[in-house]
Order: sequence, then C-alpha cells, then structure tokens
Amino acid sequence: MTANLLLTPGLLVVVTGLLLAFLSGWQQRLVVFIAPLIALWQLWSLPIGLHLSVHIASFNLELLHITATGRMFACAFIIALWLGGLFALASASRSELASAFIYAGSAISVTLCGDLISLFFFWELMAITSTIVIWSHRTQQSWQAGLRYLLIHLAGGVILLAGIAGIAITGSSLTIGMLPTAGLARWLILAGFLINAGAPPFSYWIADAYPSSSPTGMVFLSAFTTKTAVYVLIAYFAGEQILIPIGLYMAIYGVIYALRENNIRRILAYSIVNQVGFMVVAVGIGSDTALNGATAHAFAHILYKTVLLMAAGSVLLSVGKQHGDQLGNLFRKLNR
Repeated sequence: MTANLLLTPGLLVVVTGLLLAFLSGWQQRLVVFIAPLIALWQLWSLPIGLHLSVHIASFNLELLHITATGRMFACAFIIALWLGGLFALASASRSELASAFIYAGSAISVTLCGDLISLFFFWELMAITSTIVIWSHRTQQSWQAGLRYLLIHLAGGVILLAGIAGIAITGSSLTIGMLPTAGLARWLILAGFLINAGAPPFSYWIADAYPSSSPTGMVFLSAFTTKTAVYVLIAYFAGEQILIPIGLYMAIYGVIYALRENNIRRILAYSIVNQVGFMVVAVGIGSDTALNGATAHAFAHILYKTVLLMAAGSVLLSVGKQHGDQLGNLFRKLNR
C-alpha cells in the first residue's frame, strides 16, 4: 500500500521537485519535460472511486481518493506545471524550479486526497513552497511581499486547523464532503478556504505577492493556490449561499482594480481575483450545472492564464518593462 501511495500523481511531482534541487543541465531539462507527462498518464490510469490510505495514530488518512472533479483540477494543474516548467527552464533558478514542482505536487495532492488532515498537510506545504517561489526572485520587493504572503497563509492555515480540530473533537467524520451542517468549526474551515481563494477582506494578497515574483514564478503561482481553494469549496461547501455575495464582491473588486492598473502583471493578478469570484458564485449556487460550470471555468482559466502570464513574462524578460505606457513599439523591441 505504501509503495502504491508513493506512485500517486501528486507525490510523484513532489518527489520530482526534491530531485530537481540537485539536478542541472540536460538532466534537469529531461526531468522537467518527462515527469509531468508521467503524472498525467498516471492520473488518467486511476479509476474514479479509487481509495488508498494509511493509518497513523488513530486516524485513517486517505492520501488518494479519485473523484471526477478532483481529477479535472489535477489534470489542469499538471498541464500548467508542464507548460510553466518548460517556460522556466531558460531563466528560473534551481530553487525556484524545485519549489514550484513541490508546490504543484501539493496542489495536485489536495485535489486527490480524501480527508481533511491530509488536505491540511498539503495545504500548508503549498503555502511554504509558494512563498519560496516568490522569494526566489531575490529582490527586496519579493522578500517583503513574500513575507506578507506567508503571514496571511499561515494565519489561514491556523484558522483551518482550528476548524478541523473542532470537527475531530466531536467525533464527526473528516472524510471529503462530510462536514457538519452548522457550528463554529464549519465556519472556521470555510474561512480558511476563502483566504486562499482571495476572498474579502484578503483579496489584495494576490496583486501584492504574485507580481513581486519572477516572470517565471508568477506563471506557477497563478495556477494553483486560488484554484485549489475553488476545488475544496466545491468539495465541502457546494450550495453555501454566503458564497454568492462573496464571489460577486471578488468579481467586481477584481475588474475595477484591473481597470485602474498600468502594470500588466498586476492587471493579470486582479483578473485572477475577478475570475475566481465567478467560480465562487457558481459554487454558492450549488446546482449540478453551476458546479460543472465552475469546474470547467477553473480548468480553462488555469490554462489561459498560464499562457497569458508566459506572454507577460516574455515581455518582461525581453525588454525589462512591465508598465503599459512603456511598451510602445513592442513588436520592434521584441524583434531586435
């Protein structure tokens, strides 16, 4: 059973990230190219409903629980990782690339695990490794923004852990989708999830932290954290009507601040808030059509935002500018 768990798609990508910390040259390029493809093949070879678990202390941890929705999110994450990894090979540092793979593997594992304790472990691993991705830009701005990002997500993790502990104390199930219909613990878990989604009053962290990362780092950051939040909202809070006004706020907030921006990477960061807001509204509606729409929207958003940020990163790497009023005659500048 343990051997099978080590071959799950998320843990495979995490192990690949650890390996990349020690590789360079053609070996690094080969691993970055092949590992996500192996994970994608493995993901689609696993049947819906498959459970793989380990027993630790008095808890039965389901590190693998394949659902149709989880598989769609994991598939999008793996494709985004593959594209982002290929884009990052030319300029990303070894630490950034390794951290990005562990970050992606943690996000994949969140979508494929079947209990709250396993989810929390990978949730916090995402927070730590995504912070390292931000810090890998190695500027004063990235250090400060990364520290703010880490504090927000650690606070969200504490809130989430308090909610999980509250449910565990009552003896209720920690299995995916099985939450009490009322109680403080349930609201704490919802709050922990919403912080990662960029919900109010913490919508600002996306536009603060993501553009402070390297051009390659933001490609990875845009794909995983907010979309794992959308996935867990679908899994645990479908039909929770408080999500409708929260999502509407995010959609309006994102588009208003994007219209006021001149920095192209901050525009795309606010666009993430805006688009995730629509997904949150769909989760709040909670019908099968709305949830399928939220999943399809998230899948498409992960892919097109990855491509948009690769384009923005290429501009920044080529001309060293990222403000719209400084990008006149861009065609000529890119073809010098």
